[in-house]
Amino acid sequence: MSTSKIHKILHTGFGIKDVILKSFDLLEGQAIFRCKLKKSLRRCSCCRSQNVEIKETKVRTLRMVALGALKTFLEITVHKYRCRDCKTCAWVNLPFALGKFPMTRTFVNYILSLIRLGTVQGVAIFLDLNWKSVKNIHKDFLATKYKKINYRDLVYISVDEFAIRKGHKYMTVFTDIRTGRVIYAIEGRTVDIIEPFLQKLALKARKLKAIAMDLSPTYIAAVEKHLPGVDIVFDRFHVVKLLNEALDELRRKERQKYIDQGQDVGKGDRFLVLRNFSDLDDHGKTRLQKLFEINKSLAKAHAMKEQFRLFWDMRTKDEAISFLIHWVIQAVESHIAPLARAAKTILRHSDGLLSFFDHQISNGKAEGINNKIKVLKRKAYGYRDMEYFKLLLLDLHEKTQEFVG
Repeated sequence: MSTSKIHKILHTGFGIKDVILKSFDLLEGQAIFRCKLKKSLRRCSCCRSQNVEIKETKVRTLRMVALGALKTFLEITVHKYRCRDCKTCAWVNLPFALGKFPMTRTFVNYILSLIRLGTVQGVAIFLDLNWKSVKNIHKDFLATKYKKINYRDLVYISVDEFAIRKGHKYMTVFTDIRTGRVIYAIEGRTVDIIEPFLQKLALKARKLKAIAMDLSPTYIAAVEKHLPGVDIVFDRFHVVKLLNEALDELRRKERQKYIDQGQDVGKGDRFLVLRNFSDLDDHGKTRLQKLFEINKSLAKAHAMKEQFRLFWDMRTKDEAISFLIHWVIQAVESHIAPLARAAKTILRHSDGLLSFFDHQISNGKAEGINNKIKVLKRKAYGYRDMEYFKLLLLDLHEKTQEFVG
């Protein structure tokens, strides 16, 4: 192949301009383009003056997109210039390279396009690169992409936590409810950890109306302190979880009574009791009815739990207030201790429960994000670089498909 054709491939196929081809070699499965820079690039990187002198010379080798099955490299002779005008001394800036990465911009973009479809490790193996190099490229890209996040249009957000590793190590995540995007993530779940972000929201998120959360005293105190004009909406999932915990506590105590009497009643029925009655099949409903015929206290607590699910179906806030008052009174007068404690907790948080009828929001999208996060953690067997992990969380809403296995 003639030099002119190879030169054309370099320019049009690889997008490498401002260079002059010196030679092209094929060596042991590798294609190497050896080039030098055009004189037009001999200028000061600071003041752009061409009144420069060469102080040092070296050869840089940059990885390019493969040429068929061949690994392809660009060997380019570069110079360190000293500007006679502004006295700056610096290496020439290569428009087709990306900083200090030993690869061209087109190859970096190729890596980023592959990461959208696969894992860092998978891309590294496919391209025969060190996985840390691939990770650092992706990390730098995400850091630039999410350097500034716009909080101005936030209206409804949710806050939740998830475990990042064993030993009660948690991460708090804030999510935009309307878009499902993670807007902030931080290790820990204490007040002092989340306060800086809430202060930022107070300044920049002027349209923010409400925040959905669980019944955590930490989150409640922090939001009331820094976002006094923002309503708190307690999430349905966590309220039902509170009732399920009370029901499970009662189930264990009742079962122990029967064991003390030499009977084993209710063994293996835990999930039957905790699941929504409407979600059970006929066999499950029959088993549950038999259990309730034996244990009246458990039957009553279960009925109260199922009844409370109707709270979110009330048509107006006034109806919800009336429903809540009657339900709490019934729960307290039932003399079932776990249920009564749960009712008192619900009564203390009634403002946040009733705020649902003003805003109609929940942590549903945050729970969906949590499922994606679990997949993200499992795929990488944990992350040692937490900054990279946080950036991946910010980008999680764009990760719609990938090749696995």
